[in-house]
Amino acid sequence: MALGAALPALWSYLDWQHAVIGLALIFCIRPIAAWLALIGTELKFSERAAVSFYGVRGIGSIYYLAYAGSHIELVDEGALWATVAFTVLVSTVVHGLTAGLAVERATETTEP
Repeated sequence: MALGAALPALWSYLDWQHAVIGLALIFCIRPIAAWLALIGTELKFSERAAVSFYGVRGIGSIYYLAYAGSHIELVDEGALWATVAFTVLVSTVVHGLTAGLAVERATETTEP
């Protein structure tokens, strides 16, 4: 809820490059990193894909950025906050709208 209240103040800092970074984090970087981290597990392909895309994400970035900002002078701090807020917002919407179907499909392949 606090993120939603902060969004209007952050939009002026968000440009297309920061939006691309946020989208890359959601759709490429985080899923690939999670996929690689799951090498060697006994998860089936569909389970591994679901965990890679829907696993723990997002909100910790707010904490880490706040922590960093309280310990060092951040360059272009407004753009950093806007990028994190945009990423969390898009992640929440995309994952919220698609998670139920993805979990359903992943569990269909595991049931006898």
